Parts: sequence; structure tokens; C-alpha cells
Amino acid sequence: MTIHAGVFARRPQGHLPPELCDALYGAVSRDPRDDPVVFTDRHVYMVKVDIGAYGSPAVHTPPDGSASMLAGQPLLAATGRYGRTRAQDLGLLHDRLTHGDHAIAALTRGVFSLVHYHPGTRNDPRLTLLTDRLGVRPVYYWLGPEYVVWASALRILEAVSEVPRHMDVRAVAELACLGQPLGSRTPYHGIQVLRAGEVLTVEPDRARQAQYWRWDNVELSTQSAPQQLARIRDQFVDAVACRSRDDRVTASFLSGGLDSRTVVATLTSLGVRVRTWCFGVTGTQDQVLASLFAKTVNTDHREAPMRLDEELRFSDLMAAALASADGEAPVPERPQLAWSGDGGSVPLGHVYLTSAMVDHLRGGRPDAAIDLFLQQQQAFVSRHLLQPAVGRSLGALLHQGVLEEMADLHCEDDGRALYLFLLHNDQRRHLATHFEEIDRHRLELQLPFYDGEFLQAVMETQIDWGLSHRLYLDWLRLMAPVITSVPWQAYPGHLPCPLSLPPGVKYQWDITTERAVKRSRKRPLLTRARQLLAAASFPRELLRRERLRVATWLYHTGLRDYGYVIQQAGLFYRYWDRCGGRWVVPAPAATSRAPAQSTFLTTPAQA
Repeated sequence: MTIHAGVFARRPQGHLPPELCDALYGAVSRDPRDDPVVFTDRHVYMVKVDIGAYGSPAVHTPPDGSASMLAGQPLLAATGRYGRTRAQDLGLLHDRLTHGDHAIAALTRGVFSLVHYHPGTRNDPRLTLLTDRLGVRPVYYWLGPEYVVWASALRILEAVSEVPRHMDVRAVAELACLGQPLGSRTPYHGIQVLRAGEVLTVEPDRARQAQYWRWDNVELSTQSAPQQLARIRDQFVDAVACRSRDDRVTASFLSGGLDSRTVVATLTSLGVRVRTWCFGVTGTQDQVLASLFAKTVNTDHREAPMRLDEELRFSDLMAAALASADGEAPVPERPQLAWSGDGGSVPLGHVYLTSAMVDHLRGGRPDAAIDLFLQQQQAFVSRHLLQPAVGRSLGALLHQGVLEEMADLHCEDDGRALYLFLLHNDQRRHLATHFEEIDRHRLELQLPFYDGEFLQAVMETQIDWGLSHRLYLDWLRLMAPVITSVPWQAYPGHLPCPLSLPPGVKYQWDITTERAVKRSRKRPLLTRARQLLAAASFPRELLRRERLRVATWLYHTGLRDYGYVIQQAGLFYRYWDRCGGRWVVPAPAATSRAPAQSTFLTTPAQA
């Protein structure tokens, strides 16, 4: 199943408002071709659409009045080419969840989210929301006094008037500076998203959160380095094999880096013919090296170079490429599935981490490690743009947010805390836009680097080994030799590619390319700034219009590169406008979240 949503009445004698159910039905998909499937009784209304990418049902409704709906594929304890079907996995998960047993989810290796409903026996219905071990497939929810409303896409909750919307200024600041809100926050105060390996159980008198899986509980391996590398290799090959099943032809992204080529080479070694697409800018390593590798591994390769002024929406590009593909090469049996190397750079490559950060963490100096990380990311809120009271309230909340997330971790090695922070936040939300727009681009991704068993094997290694792609390159020596037979694009500051690059080929984001991108995006940013400044309804209590006007003028003249100020202003305005001018600045947590155990939730207050 692709998208699911619904509402659950918390009170035993409660009723489901027809207008709320109708709103969910109308918002679950924006594609008129979709015919949503509905399950309902007096306690619950569940609706879903499925684009048919996986070829088996994703709804389970046995005669006892219970129901489960699934997005993605769980891959329950799957190995090799012939695991259970998605429908069989859903049936097993449903049976165990009926008895309140969440532990079975720890045996999954896929990317998925699930909703389970059990009607109970004496007016004691139960709703369960659950996501995969890393939480890549999102479930958003609002827990109100009368109802729980959930959806696998945030836009669905935005469309439901019964769910109150107040902009969470702290979350939007995190989104503007780090690319995602931290923890369970969303841009809307009171709307949350499930964390990694989290399950939410709602009954008439209580709601409980628990984690069936915690990555900080993974113990370091005592095996030798060759044994650990062999385990990582075996798990990755299994991750590809159990997803490819009996496919003979498939489609995949292919860039100039290592992640996507490793996926393609593994598929080829399993006898699968691969049609590859590269969307890299013409003349860059991304485009040139992808083409060289495609020729070496003999894929049916196509190129559709993106423009410098385009947003990086690779799912849309791939969906359009697949839809317009010529008929000269064999057609994939499952044309709405594409393989991706997402998840390789941070979990295996340890991008964004340095030995200095690890040393600070081990030395009991987490604040210093966080400062280094935020400086590296150039993550800061433009406080001059905000009204003074708001700026003071935000203060050091970016730093505090990272610290709060790390305080919840209980690592065997303190040096691993920032790595886990990135997994739980950056990587967990990495594909949020893809899933938000899936009803439009209609493309599911095969994501072997996010495989639960593969990630666990990587997590068992020492953090120092992973830095600068050292673990990655050692691992590749056990993989198909063709992967390292062609030059690849390496990250700055990481181990370089030992092979000679073709002459005149530019790094994907070298200074020349970055300047060209900034030039190409300057006009739309200035247009956006003028729209904000001319808006009849401007968030004066939040943003300083005169500061935005000055920043826009300096950016227009080229005296200062204040494009980021305009981008932050646009993001604050977007959610302020969607919330009808209602906003709050939540205070930082006084203490870290409770450790991995069930906790009672109270209904969040409406700001």
C-alpha cells in the first residue's frame, strides 16, 4: 500500500464525524485515477490507496472485525530471493499485533509503516501505529481528546480542519537550518511523527508509546575485521536479493558516486538486467562517471541532465523518465519500482562526522562536538530576521535540540552519539518529500542501504573505522570488483578515489558549480522576497519586514549573499500562513526523554 490515513474515536461511546471521514477520503490521494479502499466501524475509519508497485494486497481484514493496512514492504525475516509475499508478512504482523505483541516488528528489514485496529471484546477497541526500525516510512498523528487522526503523508492532516494547526516555530527553525525538525516534531505544534522503531498504542483511556527497537542497544562486534566485513557484505547482498525477488529486468538511479553503483553491480551479479538513469549536470563527475560505469557493467543507460535551477526532486525525474522510456530495451516487470542508493553516505560512509567530533564526545564535551557539527553544516537561525522576542526565545535551540536527542541515547561508546543522532533525524526524514508526493509521482523505491539487518551489521563496527569512508572502501574489496574498476566521485575530506579522473571533469558541487546554481536561483528567490514584502498579511509579530527588505536589496545588488535569509523567511511565512497566523515557540525539554519503555501520554494542549 502506498498511503494510509484514518481516525479513531477515543471514547467508548464516541462517534466518527462524517465530515472528518469525508475529508480524509478526499485528501488521501490527489490522483483522480485512485479508488481508495475503506474499512470502518463505529470506532475507526481507515482509508488507503495503493499504486500496485509491489503486486500484492496491503490490507488485511479477517472475520473478527479487526483490520491492518500497510505502506511499503516489511520483509519479515527475509533472506535470499524467495521470501514471503507482502500480504503474508502483513498477515503475520496482524496476528501478533492482535495479541499486543510488538516484538515481531524487530524481525523486519524493510521500510514500511503500518496501522492495526482491533475492536476488542467489551467496548475496549485498540489502535496501533507502527513504523520501521529506522522510521524512514513516516506516520504522522494528532492525539486529541476525542480522536486520534493519523496519515502517512503530512499534507493529509493539513487538509483536515478538525486537526488544529499552530506553527511550531522551533520545528520550522530546525527545518530551515538542518533540513528537518528534530525528534518527533513537525512544523505543526501537536502533530507528531513516529520515531525510529516506535509504536503508538491508543485505547479509550490511555495512549502508550514504546520502542520495539533501539539502535543504541546494538552491541559492538567481537569478531575480527574480516569477519565483520563479510557479515556486512552478506547482509547487503541479501538486502538486494530479497527485494529483487524473481525480477529479470529492473530500473535504478545511477550517479557518479559509490552508493548507486554498488546497488547496480549487486543486481547485475544476481543476474538482473538493469536500466539505469543519471540526472547529473552535464560535464560533472556525477554525469561522466555514471556513464563510464554503465558502459563497464553493461546496463541500458539513459541520461536526463537536470537544470541548475531545478529543485532536487529525483523521484519526479525518475518517474517521468520511466514513463517516457523507449521500447528498445526490455521493460521492468515492476515498472513502478526503482532502486536507489539513498542511505549509503551517512550510515556506511559516516558523512558529516569527524574524528574531532568523536574525540569531544568521548571526552565528555558534547557541546563542543555539537558546535563543530553545526558550524560544518552552516546551521544557524537568522535572528536579525526575527522579532527580538522571538529571536531571544529561539536562542540556542538548534544546539539544544541536538543535545536533547543525544541525551536520549545510551551508547556503549559515547563517540557514537552524533552518528546515531544523524540516523534518527537526518536519515529518518531523508525521504519525507518522496513519500509526501508519492500519489503524484507514483514511484516506490527499493532501498537496500536502509535494510534493517544491513544497518545492524554496520552498527556493530567501531565508529572510528567508519570515518572518512574507510569502512566503506574496506567493504568494497569484498564486493564485485567492477564497482571500483571505474573512478568515482568522493566526498571532500574523505578518502579520495585512487583512480585517475577523466581530464576536465568537474566535481558535482565544486565552487564553480555552486556559483552557477546560486546565479540560476537568484531570480526566483528575489521574486519570492518581493511577494513576501508585498503580502497584505505579513507575520509582523514574527518577522521583521524592514530587515527582510534590506536583505533583499543587498542580495539584489550582489553586496551580500542573503539568499538564505529569504529562504528562511519564506519557510516561516509558509507555515504561518497555513496556520492562519497561529504559532507557538515551545520551550526546550527540561530533561531527556524517558528510556525505552512504555509511557503514558496526555492529550497535547491546543496552543
